Order: sequence, then C-alpha cells, then structure tokens
Amino acid sequence: MRRLLVGLCWIVVPWYLLSLFVGSRVLPFPHAVAIRFATLVPEVLLPHAAASLLRVLASLLVASAVAIPLGLAMGRIRAFDRVLAPAAYLLYPVPKIALLPILLLLLGTGDVSRVGLLALVLVFQLLLAVRDGARDVDAHYLISLDSLGATKVDHLRYCVWPLVLPRLLTAMRIGSATALAVLFFAETFFTRYGLGYFIMDSWMKLSYLDMYAGIVAMSLLGFAMFAAIDRVERRVGRWQS
Repeated sequence: MRRLLVGLCWIVVPWYLLSLFVGSRVLPFPHAVAIRFATLVPEVLLPHAAASLLRVLASLLVASAVAIPLGLAMGRIRAFDRVLAPAAYLLYPVPKIALLPILLLLLGTGDVSRVGLLALVLVFQLLLAVRDGARDVDAHYLISLDSLGATKVDHLRYCVWPLVLPRLLTAMRIGSATALAVLFFAETFFTRYGLGYFIMDSWMKLSYLDMYAGIVAMSLLGFAMFAAIDRVERRVGRWQS
C-alpha cells in the first residue's frame, strides 16, 4: 500500500503542477477528474471497462491456446523449431495494428476482429517466451528425473512447465499492456462500447473531464490485470522464492 501511495504521488503532484501552469480546461486538476470518475463509474464506465476487459481476456485465452503448445514443441523439438522460428521472427516485428482493416474485412466489424487483432499482438510474445523457457531447461534435471523412471509427460509436468511458467506470466504481463494500447485504437471503429470508444467520443465532444476519467479507468484496468497476474505468479511459483 505504501508503494502504491508513493507511485500515486509521483503522478498526481506533477499533474497538479502542470495543470496550474497550463491553466486551461484542457488539463483539469486531478481532484476534478476523480470526482467525475466517481460519478461515471456505476452506470457509464463499468460497462465500457467490462467490454474492454472481456476483449483482452478473450485474446489472452486464444493466444495462450496457440502459443503454449507451439512454444513447448519449438523449445523441446529442434526440427520443429527450425521450421517455425524463422516465420515467427519474420511476423513478430510486423505492426499488428496495420492488419486491423484486413481483419475487419475478413472477420466482420464485431468483437471477433478485435479479439483476433489482440491475439495476434499477444501470441508472438507468449510463443517466444514459452519457447525460450522450454529450450533453456538444464539437461541435468531431466537426467535426474529419468533416473527415477520418469516419462516424457513427467518431464513436462515436473521440470519444463515450472521453468516455463514464470516467463509465460512475464510475457502476459507485458503483453496485456501492449494489448490495451492496441485495443484503444481498435475500439474507435464500429463499436459503441469500450474504454477506447468512450475516451475518443468524449474528446470529440470536448468533454475533457469525461475523457480523463476514461483514461484513468483504462489505467486502473491495466493495473488490475498486472495485479492479478502477479497474484497468480505468487501462488503458482512459490518455489521461486
């Protein structure tokens, strides 16, 4: 809690100073935004935040379903890695947001195209994290398991997966922030729900307090996702400490 308060001070104090310096309704004071945020949360911001959260969670599930098995196979089977790694390296740097028009044409203007875009953003980060974690398993661990009569499934369960999981969760933490940034842009097209839509709609209406309240909501959504992933990591990775 103390660290959270210190972090808030590093944000709020410069914000106050900048608001005083600018002296314009374009940059309202933090307390005014907080009051407006509290007013909008129950009936306005919660539906928009829920829509954004569901899209991110759906994309995480889709990306994980693809990246985890492929990453494990690439990390443990060299022939598989030689085939797929070049394609992953070529596609990873491509800005996925540039594919949004294609996805809208192929998948329609509904949430499927947005989830597909976010899944494309996430899948390569998760894939390479899982692949690198599975590849870096020390052979001595596997030999020790073999001496106890372990099978390939035991290798995966007791050795490979525990070493992969921390990297996977780190990639999820980083990827979720990237996904939120991409989602902000994706929600400005063909939808009336989502924090990205709400922020841009408020900006176009010159409702600056609403706009900043939406930005705060998106920040809190990202914070909540980070905190949830940290909590999962503490529960499933106790052996690390």
